[in-house]
Amino acid sequence: MRGVLLLVVGPSGVGKDTLMDGARKALGEDPDFVFARRTITRKEHAGGEDHEGLSEADFRAAEADGAFFITWQAHGHRYGIRTGYADQLAKGRNVVINVSRRVVVDLAARFTPTTVLSVDAPAAVIRQRLHARGREDAADVTDRIARDACLPQDKGLTIVPIRNDGAIEAGVARFTAALIGAASLPLRLARAPVTLWAEPLCLIHKDAKAVAAGRLNDTAMVEVVAGQSSARARLALVDGARVIDPHTLALSQAAFDALGVPEGTLVTVRRSPSPKSRDVLRKKVAGEALSATEIDRVVRDLVEGRYSPAEIAGFLVAAATHLTLAEVTALTRARAALFERFSWDRPLVVDKHSMGGVPGSRITMILVPIIAAHGMIIPKTSSRAITSAAGTADVMECVAQVELPPASLRKVVTETNGAIAWSGRISHSPLDDTMNAINRPLGIRSSALDVSSILSKKLAAGASHVVVDIPVGRYAKTKTEAEGQALAKLFRDVGQGVGLTVEAILTDGSRPIGRGVGPALELDDVRAVLSRSQAAPADLTHKALTFATRLIALDPDVGPKNAAARANDLLASGAAQEAFQRIITAQGARTPVTPGPFLTTVGTQKAGRIAAINGFAIAGLARRAGAPADKGAGVRLLAGIGESVRAGEPLLTVHAGARSGLDEAGSIDTDTLVTIH
Repeated sequence: MRGVLLLVVGPSGVGKDTLMDGARKALGEDPDFVFARRTITRKEHAGGEDHEGLSEADFRAAEADGAFFITWQAHGHRYGIRTGYADQLAKGRNVVINVSRRVVVDLAARFTPTTVLSVDAPAAVIRQRLHARGREDAADVTDRIARDACLPQDKGLTIVPIRNDGAIEAGVARFTAALIGAASLPLRLARAPVTLWAEPLCLIHKDAKAVAAGRLNDTAMVEVVAGQSSARARLALVDGARVIDPHTLALSQAAFDALGVPEGTLVTVRRSPSPKSRDVLRKKVAGEALSATEIDRVVRDLVEGRYSPAEIAGFLVAAATHLTLAEVTALTRARAALFERFSWDRPLVVDKHSMGGVPGSRITMILVPIIAAHGMIIPKTSSRAITSAAGTADVMECVAQVELPPASLRKVVTETNGAIAWSGRISHSPLDDTMNAINRPLGIRSSALDVSSILSKKLAAGASHVVVDIPVGRYAKTKTEAEGQALAKLFRDVGQGVGLTVEAILTDGSRPIGRGVGPALELDDVRAVLSRSQAAPADLTHKALTFATRLIALDPDVGPKNAAARANDLLASGAAQEAFQRIITAQGARTPVTPGPFLTTVGTQKAGRIAAINGFAIAGLARRAGAPADKGAGVRLLAGIGESVRAGEPLLTVHAGARSGLDEAGSIDTDTLVTIH
């Protein structure tokens, strides 16, 4: 972290030395500031500023030896600044130097950042001060004023004008404030002893110099900088040293992680610039369409935290209401650009996604091994549960590591053709956190935003072809066939726009798939299918093979006619099971999690045929038992739709890893879970 070179300029007699002496006293022994002592070919006790005096010969010799980092000539004397002050800049201290305007441009080109403090006063005041100091006669004073008036103006520099035409105290106060306002004022980084969910928060003491200098007036957002790293956060001022002292800056976990440097690092803080794309964002809020360039600008500023929550909410509401196909396509590309893009050097790289809402539909963990065993590349990244009892990553984590960094994912796929990893380490960006923090509390749902998010991750994973499962049903996320068809078309059109071949398939979302609901219970179903067990759920097997067939059909050496037979053979022969084990080993095998040992069996209250199962209620029961945090918790269905049951016959079993999980599940009314006719 470099300090700021603060160059004090102004005509002779304007009071530069007086202001610098006053500022030095006002700042006390402040370690952030160094006031340079000039070397001049003038006797040290000739009056005026405190300086190092050298003869002309000694000055020339020192200059030849490289003792100065800048020299100049003015008013019949030679001036120089010792090289040690350049070292102070490199250490992060702010160096204040009284220089001639003639060398300002040269110094600013050599040292960044540089700020010029330009001191001025009326000509009559300057003439009076020059006469008062007694170093020049009347002719010399007139000559000095004339020469200073002819000095060239500095261009392309950061210049702070300071008027010094009144009382000394007022001039010193203005000059000191300008010094502090322009300087680098590092604070020592700490973790904030507070958490504001995922919101980045910056705590600064109200007596910190950056606050006292007025740098942070009227701002809600600040930017914290450490070298090449920066993070934006909401500002909170603290009164009292029990939480934080005036020399420390504390960041909440989200901001601390975003900055990415250790505690104790010296950091600086500044106002977060107003986003350049604010007018673009307002244009969208007003209902107008945005160009691809405008969407790129908005996404970049969203990622960098330059908008307030209210502005983000306004944008997301507008985007959820209406995005054109061109806008969704542009948003997809912009989001994909935030991730590390994988390239597999294969013309055909496949992937699969489900819109969810169907408990137990863990077909990914069967499909990926089938495709990998066939020899096609399928780098599957999956989510964890948000409102369901289990996500694919939660289930896979019962047997293997899923938090793979990009390099590890690449290695696993290279070795096995496939992977089943958590998307949070691969294709999750600050934009996802920002949008989710607004979308979820407000209940904003948008097919356009969903499609852009999903396909951006497929682009990042390096896929060329994607098959999408769209369950349709009363308890699924997509309620009607018309909604499903519209969503399928959107997937296909946006995919085409970003260079992906997307096939979207509507499936039955009216019932759970398989018997288990919850990570370990769903893993049992997956293993039963892969091992060709007689206990394997037929519906899970059928759905997994259906989607595997669609992907294998893309292989020109197989084609649509032979794809189903190939998928069935890979499962029946055990090749898929072997591929699954290879993937587990490559990702990092774990001791398998088994269903929780605490269980209770729930029977039916009446006899009849099961006409419907409320998947939403079943998932809710599994969550109350502890899933997905308790991976052994969940529900095992003992009977399915179309089966006949007798009154009191077992209908389902609730599992939990602790007795408290069963207590949380509470009394269970089977009428809310199943419909029996």
